[in-house]
Amino acid sequence: MQVGFFTCGVDFELPHPKISPRTLLLLCRVIQKAWQALKENPPSGFDLETADEDTITQILVDEIIERVLRKNGTVDGFNCALFGRVTREPKISNYNKKHPDKMPDIHFDLRRDQLAILSDQDGLFVECKPVDSKHTAFSCYCKKGLIRFVNGDYAWAMQNALMVGYVKKPYSFKHLASALDGNNESINLKTIRHSPVPKLSIYSSNHRREFEWPGDSGSASQIEVLHLWLQI
Repeated sequence: MQVGFFTCGVDFELPHPKISPRTLLLLCRVIQKAWQALKENPPSGFDLETADEDTITQILVDEIIERVLRKNGTVDGFNCALFGRVTREPKISNYNKKHPDKMPDIHFDLRRDQLAILSDQDGLFVECKPVDSKHTAFSCYCKKGLIRFVNGDYAWAMQNALMVGYVKKPYSFKHLASALDGNNESINLKTIRHSPVPKLSIYSSNHRREFEWPGDSGSASQIEVLHLWLQI
């Protein structure tokens, strides 16, 4: 349900309008294109097999997506005219502002300021996590990544978000499905449903969110999270 509230003389609505499927798939293609470029032409001294999560994300965002793909319009539909800056680890507040320094891994500026939105809380928020023998789909990807979209740390005003996995064999979406089906007392992902996206190498999950929006704006809506897994 959309609820208006009044802040600094401007009306906003919660939740923000959904990001269109077309835009979501476009940004997934952008990340896939950057991943392909990283694998085919890695920076000097960079080893994808041994690089940590932060290093991989820094190169993907700062050196490929922002400096090359958005500026050059390499991916049709993704350019400086249509999208704002792609930033790594921007500082944002959680839903109740008790944690003002939350830092999602990637933020895509959708340039939607003409809408009734909170500009600093709008866009596609992306969290990246490794998935391998030391970082399982549950213990790392879900417990330290996906949960942040459920508990109101990231994308709390949004109805869509994106998880990216840096994945080593033999891990696949069946491991993610198992983690989403699991019932563990230490974490509650509040999963409503989950399934592969037909004809695309993407997974989708929907989750309840049980926090209250600020300003007596009501209970948070559910969120749909797309999962893009990139094979190392």
